Amino acid sequence: MLGGLAASYGTTVRAEDAFDAILALLSATSYTLRFAEDLEDVLPHVPFPSDHATFLAAAELGREIRAVETFARPPGPNFLTHAVARVETEAAETLHASEWTDGELFLCANGTGRVSGISAAIWSFSVSGYHLLRRWLAARQGLAVDHALISAMRDVVGRIAALIDLFARADTLLIQILPATLTRDALGFAATDTVSDDE
Repeated sequence: MLGGLAASYGTTVRAEDAFDAILALLSATSYTLRFAEDLEDVLPHVPFPSDHATFLAAAELGREIRAVETFARPPGPNFLTHAVARVETEAAETLHASEWTDGELFLCANGTGRVSGISAAIWSFSVSGYHLLRRWLAARQGLAVDHALISAMRDVVGRIAALIDLFARADTLLIQILPATLTRDALGFAATDTVSDDE
């Protein structure tokens, strides 16, 4: 595949750039709807752009997504404001988070530790059916609701908010790419390979 990309773009393509471009394109919010049939196959359909500059833009966006997902960098100042996951009342017990309702939840079973500033999109955000925030909270049930836990929770909320923004940017890029993608032949895949078109 790297050889096919290099031949199509007329320059060497790093494996890391190919990985990050794939990550960006598969993270697009509409990807699963656009390629539902392809996802039933053995491998996902990856619509590599025919334009090298657009490929580099996808790789750069993928690097940002990877950095947020792997905790390689903070989510960014836009997603760590005082209004995001703000603890309104002090927690009086250990962590036993409630369900989210109307933008807030309670960290303790007795109704203390009220947290506001969590949007429906953040609460319902999931990857392959794994609801990140609720599962993060459930995994820490029984821990002390101290500064370290609250800071970690706010960091996770900020990362989810950042990923929602990055995935939307990936969707815009995917829409831009779809009219002109590389074919299987351009990537050097034989007709008998078990890889979907434009892989």
